[in-house]
Amino acid sequence: MNEHILIVEDEFIVANNLKIILQQAGYSVVGIAASVTDANSLIAGNKVDIVLLDIHLKGKLTGIDLAHQLKEKHIPFVYLSANSDRNILDQAKITEPYGFLVKPYREKDVLIALEIARYRHKQNIEFRTWQEDLLQKQLNTILTGSLPSVSLVNELLKVLQVYLPFDFLSIHELSVEHISYNAFLRIGYEEYQHIGIDELSMITHLPVEKVKILLDKAIQNGSGDVALTVDITKEKDVSEIRLLYQLHLQMLSEIRLPLLLHDKRHFCISFYSKKAAAFDAAHLALVVKLQYQLSQMVQALHPGIQGVADARKRKVNDQRKPFSGIIGNSSEWLGVLDMVQQVAPLDTSVLLLGESGTGKERIASSIHNLSSRRDGAFIKINCATLPQNLIESELFGHEKGAFTGAVDKKAGKFELADRGTIFLDEIGELPLEQQSKLLRVLQEKEIERVGGTKPVKIDVRVIAATNRNLEKEIAEGRFRLDLYYRLNVFPIELPALRDRLADIKILAYHFAGSIAEKMNKNFYGISEAMLQQLEQYDWPGNVRELENVIEQSVILSDDGMPLSLRRPLTGYKTQTSTAQAQSLDDVKALQLQAEKNFIINALRKTKGRIRGAEGAAVMLNQKPTTLESRMLRLGIRKEDFQ
Repeated sequence: MNEHILIVEDEFIVANNLKIILQQAGYSVVGIAASVTDANSLIAGNKVDIVLLDIHLKGKLTGIDLAHQLKEKHIPFVYLSANSDRNILDQAKITEPYGFLVKPYREKDVLIALEIARYRHKQNIEFRTWQEDLLQKQLNTILTGSLPSVSLVNELLKVLQVYLPFDFLSIHELSVEHISYNAFLRIGYEEYQHIGIDELSMITHLPVEKVKILLDKAIQNGSGDVALTVDITKEKDVSEIRLLYQLHLQMLSEIRLPLLLHDKRHFCISFYSKKAAAFDAAHLALVVKLQYQLSQMVQALHPGIQGVADARKRKVNDQRKPFSGIIGNSSEWLGVLDMVQQVAPLDTSVLLLGESGTGKERIASSIHNLSSRRDGAFIKINCATLPQNLIESELFGHEKGAFTGAVDKKAGKFELADRGTIFLDEIGELPLEQQSKLLRVLQEKEIERVGGTKPVKIDVRVIAATNRNLEKEIAEGRFRLDLYYRLNVFPIELPALRDRLADIKILAYHFAGSIAEKMNKNFYGISEAMLQQLEQYDWPGNVRELENVIEQSVILSDDGMPLSLRRPLTGYKTQTSTAQAQSLDDVKALQLQAEKNFIINALRKTKGRIRGAEGAAVMLNQKPTTLESRMLRLGIRKEDFQ
């Protein structure tokens, strides 16, 4: 092997044991460092391919501090730790390690972790290079076309959005003699609102002249510097104009870049996000790399901005609807769609994380439909519903006579998905024995049917999903670490409905209109009282539960009247519901009622069916026997859901 490994570990016995393991396996160990300072010295003087990194080190700086530096240098690293403290693990996770080994570990664990780190790093490099090359080609194609300035800028914004998670973009000229300002606020998928000085005055409730003064101050106070701001609220000398963005538009992080146009005019372009730490050094490097293309975009805006104001709230390219049936305009949800756009064209494995009912299957379907495999099969399988004794046969197929009842040869799900995509929902439910076989499929790109004598090559993209905390499952021995890191190449976390409140109204109207049409009923809107209740509810069942609630309201609605809730929702986040709970018994009663309502909604959706692929047990991710016992305990009767 040619890989050069750096060991950063302050316990000599542990570090030396690692060194022996690595050298016997053919790795080259460049050295052992006991502190971040020692590690940086070794990195500066040696070729380092992978770092094995302990979290607790000598000196003031920790392994997590070094991890941030390694991430900026694109050096892959695997954590070594004897500490399972949740807070420390969460901090470590933010650095996006390529693996995590908990002491004591076996020799086999170390070598597997390095193999996975090598694989994931290669995938990341290929992905990043592909992204940057494609982005430059897309921007150049748009810039060399013959689009008018309005369409050109909107097309450029749409392309940039896929690679830079911005919610707001501002451009102003760095000149004390002339104030030129244009900005674009993201209001939907591929939808932007133009904001000029007049619009900014309206948003901030300041006179136009005051806005001009603040823009002028920003110019004089260093707007022309390249900068990455992680959190505007924590900056000491932030300009007043940026404080206004934070106060009125909820912008928290920023990338700022000065631009020099061919006519020697100086401009500043800034990308803002509503999330703190939304941008990192890689984003800043990408923006710097795109200086020429961004200058061309600014040139298209100055002059020729008159027509842009007419494009406010204009959806770009209405013919193309890559996310048909997926509803939501909140910044949290749009961030998910941006990630889907990034990863869809590749064959990279994707891991969808999130609570039940957040839309993981729809997102998986969108990834498939946006990929080059769209003409191939999209095979869905719920790992929680696979019969224990038939899992291997279902996934990989079987030969005739392989077991009792195998009267014919049968192709498994992976074989059916050849040249397409397989969606493994609830991957956390897969037994350990089958996890090892799935790992082999991912590594070797071949399957072996039950009773078969030779492997079958397959070409399948894998998208997995779970509502479980896989790190916890790994710690408790229920999920393989190597499989986790093989699947977790590109994780996408879907927000819970309670975290995207801005989407509740649009989702409610979408469901209500669609359900009313299917039932051949007229739809007269949703009452304000109902909307308020929907936005105050905690939504343990997420979007799926919201759809059930809306369906119930449509069924019970009166003709000519807007929808209203006919049965109360429990679990409000307002003080009204908590005020009702005067004792611990009251709190427990509210919790039990919420659980009861949730189960009843699911049973109504499945028309009372509990078992089978279309049953409530699958919908609620429970065993049928568990669900039946819960129904008995909660006193749920047939008349409650029929």
